[in-house]
Amino acid sequence: MVLSTRSKQGFFTAVLAGICIISLLLCGGIYAYLWSEGVLEGEQEQIQKLTAAIIPDNSTVLDRSGVKIGEYFSYYHIQIPIENIPRPMINALLAVEDRKFFEHAGVNWSSIGRAFIAVATSGHLKQGGSTLTMQLVKNYLLTREKKISRKLREIILAYYVEKNLSKERILELYLNTMYMGHGAYGVGAASMVYFGKPLSELSLAEISLLAGLFQAPSAYDPHKKPETAIKRQQVVLNAMVAANFASPADVDTAKKMRLEFKPWTPVNETVAPFFIAWIRSEVKRLLNEDEMVLNDRGYKISTTLDRKIQEIANKSILDNSPPLDLIQTRINLHRKKTSFERIESAMLATDSRTGGILAMVGGRNFQQSQFNRAISSKRSPGSSFKPVIYSLALEKGMSWADLVYVSPIDVGGFHPKNHEGDDMTEVTLVKALAKSMNTPVISLAQKFGIKTVIDRAELLGVKSPMNAETGIAIGGFSASMMDVDSIYRTIANEGVQRDAFAITKIEDRDGKVLYQFDPATAPQVQVFKAEIATLLRSGLQAVLTNGTGLAASQFAPYAAGKTGTSDGSRDNWFAGFTKEFAITAWVGGDGNSSLGDGATGASLALPIWSQFLAESMAAGFPATPWTTPDSLVSVTIDPDFGSPADVGIPVLFLKDKIPKKSQATEDIRTIKSGNGSYRELKLGE
Repeated sequence: MVLSTRSKQGFFTAVLAGICIISLLLCGGIYAYLWSEGVLEGEQEQIQKLTAAIIPDNSTVLDRSGVKIGEYFSYYHIQIPIENIPRPMINALLAVEDRKFFEHAGVNWSSIGRAFIAVATSGHLKQGGSTLTMQLVKNYLLTREKKISRKLREIILAYYVEKNLSKERILELYLNTMYMGHGAYGVGAASMVYFGKPLSELSLAEISLLAGLFQAPSAYDPHKKPETAIKRQQVVLNAMVAANFASPADVDTAKKMRLEFKPWTPVNETVAPFFIAWIRSEVKRLLNEDEMVLNDRGYKISTTLDRKIQEIANKSILDNSPPLDLIQTRINLHRKKTSFERIESAMLATDSRTGGILAMVGGRNFQQSQFNRAISSKRSPGSSFKPVIYSLALEKGMSWADLVYVSPIDVGGFHPKNHEGDDMTEVTLVKALAKSMNTPVISLAQKFGIKTVIDRAELLGVKSPMNAETGIAIGGFSASMMDVDSIYRTIANEGVQRDAFAITKIEDRDGKVLYQFDPATAPQVQVFKAEIATLLRSGLQAVLTNGTGLAASQFAPYAAGKTGTSDGSRDNWFAGFTKEFAITAWVGGDGNSSLGDGATGASLALPIWSQFLAESMAAGFPATPWTTPDSLVSVTIDPDFGSPADVGIPVLFLKDKIPKKSQATEDIRTIKSGNGSYRELKLGE
């Protein structure tokens, strides 16, 4: 049958209309599918996330020399501007991931074609065909599911990204934000995690290994699968030669280089963990921001801590831990089924002149207990508080040769003990201090008034509350290590009190100063004259030469200090200073148990203090010998009578208070008995 021309035209029109309808239905279906899958959602809002993106960067804590000692982050980043990323790192990435990066507009269609052929032949999206731009889009803006709709969305967004961002910015975002295993994001963080050094110090061999991780960090993990990682590295190096990004000779050398993978330990846990944890809260206080804001902001926090001094403090605590382990074992065995007692130690070292914190150890093991005993613990300072009363005595005109009476005393039912055999007799003021006698200092405190003692302690920097009770004179209250440090640092600083501090500057990632502290303009209080501070220092030297700190007598030419042991040896202190440092060490139980017979500040805290001072001097930190100002005179006095003697305690006096020679020194002797002592005239030959 032959169709007429009009019939033919009608047939073709009907076919064409059918094709159009089918095409419209197909396009509508595709559009509906793409819309339902989110492929056609507003691109501008999505692209804004990338154009306005701030690359996360760890906030870092620096010591006083600018050395990194800590960092805060949610995810481990080290942001590196594109201009500071080594060119071999960029070339290695491009060679293995996107060789035509600078030629395409976001999509490499030949790669996309191979990917869709793979879909057609297998029914699954086995290879992505993604450019760096598409990978960045997927990482920042999309899910990682393998669906055609997600791939289409990725292509569309990649085009928009290329229109809104430069190639350099895309590379910068990619190299700084892609996950590279072990919690590291970006090549800066990966360099530290795998090689323990900055990206700028990596060789071509090391750089090529990092470039191989982008494809699959877990599959090529050099810590867990070093052989697989090396094979991937070889692929990257070969690709660099093929792309003319590296010479065959350089690549051959890189292939032969033996790589050393270093297990990554966050710096927070290795140098000053207690200090770093405390600094976080200090930044919050100074900037009035939430602590978590610190994470990833790229803040640079400059502090007063000295890494070398901190390491000496860490070692001093560690080396003197074995005796504490024995005490802990004994107490816990005695307790049997009762609560566990942790015997701890802590120490603090500050700059005697400025108050800057140089070292802080808040406990024996940060991993076991994060409680910072150098900052947060409140314990009885015991006899380490006594210099507060002696400063009043010297200021009110007493001298080290003055005699004070030693007798039993009752303080609210508590009977503080004196040095064995010294009850019911008189001794010099300096012997009472050196031997840490309790009743003389209590009598002095009662004479001056407890309110006066409290006022003096507050001026010296004690911030913990003190009740107006007589027991305060011998440390019968709860104080922090910062309180004790401030007392001794003020004496070292010629009577000038300054609050301790740790942060000198906080800058944002762009270098804008958010906070700055200048010690030269910090508030200060002249608590007592420099002469009184020097007199008090000489008495505290006597603690080392003739008293409870005798085990550290070798340090007396340039150090001074005082033991402190609370009731039942629950708290054991040694606090002291040089011209340069104020140093405080403490040992005690977290459960406030008595540490038993033989536990004192001299036996437990002084060894920590002494080792720190000895090793800091050996490491080159100064300890300047004491000098005597013209207004003072050094005189060796008899410790019982106070008159000048050939053998006795050397101590300083004001020129108008130099003790005179007394016949009593020659004619009177002290007879000691089991219950006390008495004096009698010596009989002639």
